[in-house]
This record gives sequence, C-alpha cells and structure tokens, in this order.
Amino acid sequence: MVLTDFACVLADTARSRAYIQTLLQHDMIPAKCLVMSEGAGVKISREIPCKWDAQQFFDLDESIFETMETHGISYKVVASRDINGDEMRSAIQEFPQQYILYSGYGGAILRPHLFRMGKRWIHVHAGILPFYRGSTTAYYSLLDCDKMGAAAIFLNERIDEGSVIASEEFPPPPRGEFVDYVYDPYIRAQVLVKALKSYIQNGEFHEMPQTAQGAETYYIIHPVLKHIAILGVDFNEETK
Repeated sequence: MVLTDFACVLADTARSRAYIQTLLQHDMIPAKCLVMSEGAGVKISREIPCKWDAQQFFDLDESIFETMETHGISYKVVASRDINGDEMRSAIQEFPQQYILYSGYGGAILRPHLFRMGKRWIHVHAGILPFYRGSTTAYYSLLDCDKMGAAAIFLNERIDEGSVIASEEFPPPPRGEFVDYVYDPYIRAQVLVKALKSYIQNGEFHEMPQTAQGAETYYIIHPVLKHIAILGVDFNEETK
C-alpha cells in the first residue's frame, strides 16, 4: 500500500534502515523519500557479539538505498547533511505530501522555517513522553524501570513536546550491546507502524497533547551510568 500523503526525510542510519524495512514488512510504502547524503552509503560502526542474531530485528547491513531500489520506492538524494539548509528546504517544498517522517543525523534540531511550510513533521522519540524527554533516554529508562519505550510525535518548536500520536513500552533488549544500533531503532519502527496503522484505520492521527505533569528532561548520560545500564541488561539475560 502506497501512503499517498506520507513522505520521508532520511539519513542512511540504523534508525532509517529499521524504519524502511519495517514499513515494507507491513506493506506500507512512503509516496516519496528524500535522502540526506554526502556519499554513496554509510558504514555503520558497531560491536555486536556474533552469537546474537541482530537480523531477528532488521537487517542492519542493508542500506536504505538498497532497500528502496529493491522495492521500487521513489527517492531523491540531496547532497547535504543539514536539514535546515536551503537545498533541503527547496527539495521539501516540492513534496505535495502533508506528513513527513524525519529521521536525520543525530543532534539536528528543526528550525522554525520548516514548521511554516504547511507540513506535519513526524518523529519517533526514544522514550515514553512526557516522562523521558531529552537525550539518551533509553538508558535512563533501563536504569529506572528495566524497560524501554518509544513515542511517535508531531514535532514542534519545543524539543520533545509535540502531540503524541502513538507510544508503547518494551522489555529490555537481549543484550546491552543491542541498544543503540539495533533495539532502539527496532522499537521506534514498531511505534511508527502503530501510528500509521491508526491513521489508515481512522483517516487521521489521534493526537494527545502532552502535559507538564510527570515531565522530565534528561541530558546525555554519563558513560559510567550507561555502562551500568548495559550491565544490568546483560545480567538479566544471564540469570534467565
């Protein structure tokens, strides 16, 4: 099924690879894709023990270019990493689609002019909102409650404060090494599909505005705390 009112702006990252592959698994095809790239592909650095099969989640080694060409998805490459640049703005203006999934490079924040283009920007955040706003929230969630979560939102000019259109909690990954490059992208992809299924069924997204009650904003986790979170996941797996 081609989602005629849904487009994507992607960088070739683990997250984008999970998104495209998972959408196709559910017979959901974006009408258009815009790829941010300064080269012909990305080598994703990772350390995953061979005995753990990451492909039970998605194929981390398959680039988004390979996936889209294999399945005939229409895409255009813009030779830029800057979502806020003039080249990207011009390319986005050509899209007739109202809804745009954004999965760019880490750390980029959409500037106000992108919210004045008549588009609704969809982002899937790594944490249940409003309780886990900010950065590296997957690890804080693992430390707090031994779970991870994701929330699909419509972006606005305030970081992680847009209306929630889908969310879900998940058990911890099979190994701590899986968090960044496998499990986090995987669970975000599942929540993206959940949001789109609701849209297909109801003809619109069900928006749930966030409240300040229980809201917490986190900052990049200290390496020692991150290591403790990973060790916690590994210990749980070893004691099952």
